[in-house]
Amino acid sequence: MKVILIDSGTTNSRLRLYDRKTSQILDSEKVQVGVRDTAISGNNHHLKAQLSEGIARLLTKNHLTPVDIGYMAASGMITSNLGIYEIPHVPSPAGMKDIAKYSKVIKLKEFFDIPCIFIPGMKNSVKHASPNDVFARINDFDVMRGEEVESFGLMKQFNVTGKGMMVLPGSHTKFVAVDDQKDLQYCLSTLGGETLHALQKETILSSSLEQSLVESIDKEMLELGFEAAKKYGLTRTFYHIRLFHLFANLDANQRANYFAGAVIYNDLQALFQSIEEIDEIKWFIVGGSDPLRKVFTHLLRFVSKEWEIFEADDSQVEYSVVLGAEEIISRCSELNSLID
Repeated sequence: MKVILIDSGTTNSRLRLYDRKTSQILDSEKVQVGVRDTAISGNNHHLKAQLSEGIARLLTKNHLTPVDIGYMAASGMITSNLGIYEIPHVPSPAGMKDIAKYSKVIKLKEFFDIPCIFIPGMKNSVKHASPNDVFARINDFDVMRGEEVESFGLMKQFNVTGKGMMVLPGSHTKFVAVDDQKDLQYCLSTLGGETLHALQKETILSSSLEQSLVESIDKEMLELGFEAAKKYGLTRTFYHIRLFHLFANLDANQRANYFAGAVIYNDLQALFQSIEEIDEIKWFIVGGSDPLRKVFTHLLRFVSKEWEIFEADDSQVEYSVVLGAEEIISRCSELNSLID
C-alpha cells in the first residue's frame, strides 16, 4: 500500500510518498506554503490549493491516481486553527495511544477524497494554573505540533532506554522530554533558529556573517561563543561578531560558529533551568536539519560527557515523520481498516 504523509509548518510543507510494503520513501515534494499564508490572507484557501497541487504533482510523477493511495496522514501546523482541520492539543504526558485517540479521519475534495488522518500536537499540562498565576507559571506552558510525530519516529530508529530528551532544532528549537516508557512528558521551545536568521538578516551583523551562516563546524569557535555568552551575556556577545570582523583575522564561517555557540548556550540554559531531575536523563537524540543538528550535538558533548548523545543522520530525520505517523496510526483502532 502506498500512502502520502504531509508535514506542514509555518512557512513550508513537505509531502512524502511512502510504500508500506517496502518501507521506503519513494518520492517527496516541498511546497512553499504554510500557516503563515493563512494568517496573512485570513483564510486557508491558498494553503489547501497549494497542498492539492503538490499532491497532484506527486501522483503524476509516480504514475499514480488517487485510488492508488490507501490513506494520507497530516501533522504539524496543519491541525492548528490556521491550518486545514483544527484538533486541540493533547495534554501531556502523552504516548502514541493518546495521540492516536484524538486523531481524526477526514475526506476533502482538495485532497482528492483520499482519507486523511489529521494528527494532533501536544501541550504541557500545567497543574492549578489560572489567569491569576499565569505570570508565575508561564515557563511551564508550551505547545508543539509535528514534533511529537518526529520524536516517536526518531525513537523507533534508536535503541534507547531510560529517561531522555529529544532535541529538534529548526526555526524554533524544541526540546521534548521522554520517560522510560517512551511517552512524551513535556516540551520546551525557544526562538533559537529564528534568532540566528533574524539577526543575520536585519542587523549590523549582516555584513559580518554570510547568508548561509554556518558552512562547516568549527568546534573551537562554537565553544568560545558558548563560553562568551555565559560570561558576557547574549547581546554583548552578539556585538563581538562585529568586533571580530573589524579587528580579528577570522573568516565568516568562524564568526558564524561563534555566533551559533552563543545562541545555543541560551537555548541549553533554558532547557537546564527547566529540568527538575537532570541527573535522571540518560540520553539525548538530536534531530532536525544541519548544521544546527551538528552544532547541538557538539555543544551537548561539550557540556557533559555523562550523557549518551545520538545524532540522527539525514535519512533518519527524513524517515522520522513517516515512521512516527505509522506508529501512531497503528495504535488507533478506528483507523486500522485503512492500514490492513
